[in-house]
Amino acid sequence: MTEIEAEALRNRVEELQALLGVGNDDVSRLLTVLDATPQQCEMVGFMLRRSVATRTALHTVLFGARPDCDQPEIKLIDVQMVKVRKALEKVGVQVRTEWGSGGWAIPAADKARLRRLMDGEREAPEVERVTLRERRMSFLEGA
Repeated sequence: MTEIEAEALRNRVEELQALLGVGNDDVSRLLTVLDATPQQCEMVGFMLRRSVATRTALHTVLFGARPDCDQPEIKLIDVQMVKVRKALEKVGVQVRTEWGSGGWAIPAADKARLRRLMDGEREAPEVERVTLRERRMSFLEGA
């Protein structure tokens, strides 16, 4: 295999990882937002690209490239999901259990919120919103 062919394959792998949400760019951006490991950030990145992320799909994406003897039990996904939920709760993002499908989902509004956080946008704390509303109400009362 020539160097050009090898480079083309590396580029294609990066493209496919980005489509799955497990590429280095998504993981590094999630690491700045979440208190989580790179593997947990890969799980979140995968969930951002899907309506439902099943246990089997997450296991395949995370460990499918390993030989069968090196693949962990599928129960590891459940353990990691507990940690992922805690990390996402800290930034106000919820993970729903999708009963019947054996998977999890992030609601669309929370996906948008997480993407904004990944892009570096900060949200105003709830206290500031209440204060602004109170100032508007006092202005209207005085008018």
